Amino acid sequence: FVLMPPDYKLLGTHAISALGFFSNVKFWDESGYFDLSSHEKWLLHTWSLSVEWQFYLILPLALWAVWRFKPGRSTQTRFVLISLILSFGMSILTTASWPSAAFFLLPTRAWEMLAGGVVFLYAKPTNLSSSLRRWLDITGALLILMAMFGFDTNSQWPGWRASIPVLGTVLVLVASRTSFWTGNRVAQWVGDRSYSLYLWHWPVFVALVYAQVQRETIAIFGGMILTLALGHF
Repeated sequence: FVLMPPDYKLLGTHAISALGFFSNVKFWDESGYFDLSSHEKWLLHTWSLSVEWQFYLILPLALWAVWRFKPGRSTQTRFVLISLILSFGMSILTTASWPSAAFFLLPTRAWEMLAGGVVFLYAKPTNLSSSLRRWLDITGALLILMAMFGFDTNSQWPGWRASIPVLGTVLVLVASRTSFWTGNRVAQWVGDRSYSLYLWHWPVFVALVYAQVQRETIAIFGGMILTLALGHF
């Protein structure tokens, strides 16, 4: 009822690619994430869900193959570390030459999720003093804030810059403590709804673009409230 026929047809194509977990490849083939035309694609944010599911489907098969080749936790741990290093190196090299491919495709983004695997394999918070855990937590939070306010659409991404928020998140996970900024009611409320908020925030933004009010303060504030409400319900 709202979209013009070509936009409606494109939305259908994007919906199919999202359900098939290959929307990242589809959007990579079309244009860059920060291109103006991308701000009119209602399901653009599903690219990251496709990358995640590709990772979740491939990693168990890869670990199974490694186990069949040489059983043992240490072998699998080395495999995860080597894969992380190779993916991170590929991300740095590809970002400079093919930024759109580096942004959308799994080989250059896998290291970010493998970092979580490294935390699972190595981190033992009980072996750390409360003081060290507190400083790890604070440092991690500062790195995340640095990434939020230090980079913009002119910053090449992912590349080495992505290591800053990823490292920050790793430190917070290793610290494994309930601090004020992670344990307060607002943070817990948002965290419980974070997946739903992610699914809703982009279509709301595109709606503002479609209505040509994306730069109006009241419309932006209303979009944020609407996203919170839709994410909650």
